[in-house]
Amino acid sequence: MQPQVVHEAEVHRQHIRLKIPISIEIDGTAFTVDDWSMGGFGIMSEMTSRQPGERFSVKLMFPFEDFDVTLRLDCQMVYILEDNTRFGCRFLGLSQGQLALFRYLVDAYLSGEIVSGGDILAIAGRDNTAAARERTAGFNPYAEEETLGRRVKRIVGYSALALAGIALIALVGQAVYERFYIVQAETAVIHTPMYRLRAPAAGIMTPLVLPNLLSPGTPVARIETNDGRFLRVESPCDCFHADWLVDPGQFAEQGEEIALLVAANQPLLVRAQVAFDKATGLGQGDLALIDVPGRDGQMRGQVESVDFSPSLRRIDGAVGLEPSQRQALVIIRPDRPFEIEDLGSMVAVRFP
Repeated sequence: MQPQVVHEAEVHRQHIRLKIPISIEIDGTAFTVDDWSMGGFGIMSEMTSRQPGERFSVKLMFPFEDFDVTLRLDCQMVYILEDNTRFGCRFLGLSQGQLALFRYLVDAYLSGEIVSGGDILAIAGRDNTAAARERTAGFNPYAEEETLGRRVKRIVGYSALALAGIALIALVGQAVYERFYIVQAETAVIHTPMYRLRAPAAGIMTPLVLPNLLSPGTPVARIETNDGRFLRVESPCDCFHADWLVDPGQFAEQGEEIALLVAANQPLLVRAQVAFDKATGLGQGDLALIDVPGRDGQMRGQVESVDFSPSLRRIDGAVGLEPSQRQALVIIRPDRPFEIEDLGSMVAVRFP
């Protein structure tokens, strides 16, 4: 596909729309972008994991001939169409360095300068010097004498070019390192064993006054059956009450889930899904780096177990499924405990 640049009137857009093929990864899902600019992007696809106004991080990928250049950027969901067929986001807080690198990659793509990884290094280290011109007879040395201002501009220009080259080389090196040496979890969530209490018979569910910590046998709710009996529903564990699954005073069918309890005597762990081919290189005790939303810095943890049975159950006997389409379940124990408020939070996990 030939890249195109479409110019529109400034009254409609603040940025030029670019038809260069790129892809955006949001919450582990890759989307093909059909309309984007320096200000944001639009995607013809459904969006269920984010709502308008939310801010989150994305991974933007520029495809070249034999490698991809990846940028991590912050953006905000601007709109989602009512029929959920298209959504749009805008970039947040782009630094001058990121904008300069953006323009450099776009110009290089349009001009065809970059087609391989070696070309990036060649462009960054290109020699822009040339031999001095011969001076003809009658040359006036004061006519082309370099002023202090020109000298400063030249030094600043060379310094900026050198810094851009170093930044580009570092970016390519980081992308190569992450692609071949870093294992990234596709999804990860903080969890602990949970217990779902069910109604022993059909009837009206009435919640009871609960202590902060439930012990085994503590009454949690009462079921009033149609024949006037009152049946107690008790806690099976040392637990915290998390939620009512049936509204108080409402009718519950026999066997219907009425309450959700969270184990209090077991630590919060991270449950991550990792691609099958990458999970084969993980083992018990391996280091994991955990990014928790809203917290500064990374948490460290160790792999507690790697379970390949979820991937076997998911294929449902299908024949010819590629290993890359399967996932393994990796349980990670953090070096320091999570807060109970972290339960259910989505996190990002890497295995260096």
